[in-house]
Formats: sequence, C-alpha cells, structure tokens
Amino acid sequence: MPETNQEIRSIISQFIHHLHETCGNAISHVTVTVHGELQHFFPDRRIQHFSVTKMEGVAELSYQDIELEAPIANMVTIIATQKKPKQA
Repeated sequence: MPETNQEIRSIISQFIHHLHETCGNAISHVTVTVHGELQHFFPDRRIQHFSVTKMEGVAELSYQDIELEAPIANMVTIIATQKKPKQA
C-alpha cells in the first residue's frame, strides 16, 4: 500500500499548495482529517492506539498525525478503527 500512502500525501499537498496560490497569506493553517484503514498509515510515523468501549462494534481507534512540507502550516490526521470480532 505504499503507493496509496504517497498518493494520499501528494493529493493533500497539492490541495494545500493550491490554497496558498489562491488565498496567499489569508490562510494560516490547514487541518485535514482522513478516515481510512490501518493500511493507510505511514510506516515511518508514530501511530496512537486506543481501546474503544462506547462505539458499538468498534474495538480500537488508531490515528497518526503527519505534517506535510507546504507553504501553509498544516496537520494531517489519519484515523482508522478496528471492529470487534463478531460473537457467535
């Protein structure tokens, strides 16, 4: 899935660059949240994992924050959930 990770990074980076071209310094920070799957995390970044008890059908929530090199300060958060095993 490395090509998908790079593609996600590239698309968001292009978006931020386009915002800067369009708005200049009027935009000071961009925050993007991507709801994906565990395979979308970047292997070179820290991943946070939390047990979940209040979301029906979900056992764990994981997220990873990354900052892209761009002309606008930014934070990209990728979120993924792991489902609880089905009970028989």
